[in-house]
Amino acid sequence: MRAWFSFLWMSPAELRVPLGTALAAAALLLVMLFAWDLPRWGLLAPGAAFLGAIFWGWTRCYLRLQALEDVPLSKIASAAQGYTRLEGHAAAFPGKPLLAPVKSVPCCWYSYRALTYDGRGEVTSSEEETTDWSFMMTDGSAECVVDPTGARIVPVRVNRFRDKDQSWTEHVILPGDALCVIGDFTTSTGDVNQLEINYRVGQLIAEWKKDMPWLLRRFPPARGGAFSDAEWDAVRAQARREVYADLASDPPRPQHRIQQPPDERPFLISAESQPQLVRDFTIWSWLHALGFIGGVACLAALYLRYF
Repeated sequence: MRAWFSFLWMSPAELRVPLGTALAAAALLLVMLFAWDLPRWGLLAPGAAFLGAIFWGWTRCYLRLQALEDVPLSKIASAAQGYTRLEGHAAAFPGKPLLAPVKSVPCCWYSYRALTYDGRGEVTSSEEETTDWSFMMTDGSAECVVDPTGARIVPVRVNRFRDKDQSWTEHVILPGDALCVIGDFTTSTGDVNQLEINYRVGQLIAEWKKDMPWLLRRFPPARGGAFSDAEWDAVRAQARREVYADLASDPPRPQHRIQQPPDERPFLISAESQPQLVRDFTIWSWLHALGFIGGVACLAALYLRYF
């Protein structure tokens, strides 16, 4: 049942622009009616604004459908640079985890809305937040960093909480959740430049200086107690040799990354599968198209009746 009605979860994102545009146009029209003597055709402005917004929504759905159907699936390890579709599982970065606000569980991404109520149950304030922290994705062949900034994100997990004073609605992507991602795929080279080598040499010498007795035993100065400039050069040269040896034994690996394309092509991060996404966006494409046709018919009927 969830699969057949999953498109309804997209309602806030798909209807926000059309309905918001229509309401804003209607409010502007009311202001203009009291301030200026508008021609009668100005009364059609809210409907025309709604039609423009719903046509924009249809074009966005159409472009996403094209991307989902036309961009072939690639493996992270062998994906070509550029616009790519990947499928795998979400994973968190090692270290301090990102915690979901409602359940306080480690997650890869969250978006929440909190409403505060007064004694009569009316909303007095609201708070919204969507994290833009990057997270990892793996498909068995390699790992890839996912930068969610600018993405159309379709989660499937939702947590709700309500008490007397507040309600929370939270959408999350958890480690291990299946992902379908379409975006701009890039791979950084594994080469280490001279600045990075100098930085590592400095770090290694700083570690050695923490134990000066050991350093003096390993590199005993000729006059005892202090290093001359030439002796410090020898210490730095040895540190550089050890840095090069570490790089040779454990060379840095290229880092894969998928992010918002530099052009206007869709950027999607979905916990739904590609077939389910195609079905959902197809339904919304038809709903937008039917809304546009119905809106045109209503505007035409109003024009013929009153103008």
